[in-house]
Amino acid sequence: MKKNVFCLITVFAVLFAAVSCDKKDDDKTDQVWKLANEQAFNAVKNNPAYAEFKSPGNEGSIYYRVLKKGTGTKQIFYTSTATVYSKGWFAADSKEYGITKGMVFQKWLAEDGIPAELKVSELVSKKNGLTVSLKGIQAALQKMTQGDKWEIWVPYQLGGGKSRASALTIGSAPLHLIPAYSTLVFEIEVVEVIQ
Repeated sequence: MKKNVFCLITVFAVLFAAVSCDKKDDDKTDQVWKLANEQAFNAVKNNPAYAEFKSPGNEGSIYYRVLKKGTGTKQIFYTSTATVYSKGWFAADSKEYGITKGMVFQKWLAEDGIPAELKVSELVSKKNGLTVSLKGIQAALQKMTQGDKWEIWVPYQLGGGKSRASALTIGSAPLHLIPAYSTLVFEIEVVEVIQ
């Protein structure tokens, strides 16, 4: 279990660790990518299959759809620890970044082993010079209960932000750079709420 905790926290930490880049060369590519991600996010925003909630700091909206309703009643708080299965993928295409819509950048599913343990508070933190900023996932988890499985759309303001980040994944998912302004899509299943 400790190995899975370390792996998942490392994935999220490295996933959003800032990497330096030459801004002049990347401005046009970043703007094209930003627009493609905003269009993908807006399509979900207008899709009646998805519900919306605002982030606690009112920094933006998160869209989600319930894939499976759990039977748990134990609420997840900011200070909670839960075990989860998760998968994350890109919402848009970019030839320049070598990304196709739906490309998986992170996964930890049942076939990869026992569920990973997450501390909700650590999804937005700084450790050893690495910044983890998954406010969208942090907010969504606090609305879920044991057994829930959701698809969650996170805009860049509540995910990777405006900086390039490296991505380190676990399981069989590819190692891939997370570009600035990425809309990220996650499938999260809460296996157990520990505390």
